[in-house]
Amino acid sequence: MKLKGLFAFLKKPPALFVVFVWVLTIAAVSAAIFFVVKDYSAWPAYVVYCFSASFLAYSVYLIVVLAPELKRKIVDNLSRNRFIGNMAASYGFRTVVIFAASFAVNLAFVIFNAVLGIMTASVFYGVIACYYLFLSALRGIVLLLSYKAKKRAGDNSDVLQEYKLKIYMLCGVLLFVLELALAAAVTLMVLYRKPVQFSQVMAIAAAAYTFYKVIFAIVNVFKVRSYHDPMLQCFRNINLTDAAVSLLSLQVTLVAVFSNGSAQTSAEINILNAITGFAVCALSAFIGGVMIAGGCKGLKKIKEGKNNVR
Repeated sequence: MKLKGLFAFLKKPPALFVVFVWVLTIAAVSAAIFFVVKDYSAWPAYVVYCFSASFLAYSVYLIVVLAPELKRKIVDNLSRNRFIGNMAASYGFRTVVIFAASFAVNLAFVIFNAVLGIMTASVFYGVIACYYLFLSALRGIVLLLSYKAKKRAGDNSDVLQEYKLKIYMLCGVLLFVLELALAAAVTLMVLYRKPVQFSQVMAIAAAAYTFYKVIFAIVNVFKVRSYHDPMLQCFRNINLTDAAVSLLSLQVTLVAVFSNGSAQTSAEINILNAITGFAVCALSAFIGGVMIAGGCKGLKKIKEGKNNVR
């Protein structure tokens, strides 16, 4: 009975005991790492290895068993806050909040690229800074128009949908304008390319952040499709364009940092940057065209519906 009681206790222990086990696990694993580094092979080292392996296995078990309940408690406590509750429950609300946060990140990218352009005397980074400035303005315009549309439409869902489609179409037009700025940046990059002095650590950090943006944008492409909401599609398309431009900027930075600087390599890199740059321009133009066509089609259906009612 005592053994069964011990197993029952270890199966689902109290919180204080769990914390105690995790502290012991950290201490045992740290001691084991210390002995390995010091190449200490006496019998106390093997005792520590056994303890660290046992505590580590039990700690992993506790994490697996307690994680769902811990997550539920955290979500329940956070959900009492209205803002956090909406963030957890509503994908649409969460998308809008993240999009608004991206507005601030875009402003940071404006400053980052402007400083980089000045430090490296690079026209390309100067134009990219201007691009992100326009992109920030586009995000701000979409957020402002979305707020005004909800306020004007009130409880009338049909009017709200019409407003959303108009904003969606306008966003497509503005993406076309941004595509022109991007094409100018790519052209300047090809014609007046200069070597960029950039830290490898910073380049790798930029790569990590860029890949996060790309993965996030691609995931949202599939998520937003099921909602059929023009505003969410606006946010998705702007984020997708942003991610594509970030990939271009990252490519220019990485090849400049890690290339050997020879004339042949520079020529090959120039061709690669041109191909990628104009591919990103084509993607941006395509997205803008799809948005304009989709907005016109949606507004036409609404107009035909109104005529049929009459």
